[in-house]
Amino acid sequence: MAAGPFLIPVTLTREIPGYYKDENQRLWIVATLLFKTDHLADDMHRVSVTVRLCQVGECCAEFLSQFSSSLACLPSVWQKDSDFSYTDKDSRFWIKTAHYRTEGTLHLTLRMQTPLGDESS
Repeated sequence: MAAGPFLIPVTLTREIPGYYKDENQRLWIVATLLFKTDHLADDMHRVSVTVRLCQVGECCAEFLSQFSSSLACLPSVWQKDSDFSYTDKDSRFWIKTAHYRTEGTLHLTLRMQTPLGDESS
């Protein structure tokens, strides 16, 4: 199969947990999912969610077992907002931090940051 054009997805819609399809019917899998909390002040925290998607040819459910409990935090749809960002259905802002091809596989990395209040009080 010849490599297709290096197109960034405009829309990514969840097919099943951990898999998304773009507007060209290309299938993308959640390859990595990272969570990070930064302390901004005594009563504020910022939670950062970073997801790396890879274009694949077919679903492989056993690969996703390591993420199954965390996949619920991901949106059902991402919509390209600009060359550098996406928004989801909850109006959360996702920054495109990488988009590249290695060994014929397209990769797309998105990061969402949300300020949260201290829930311990």
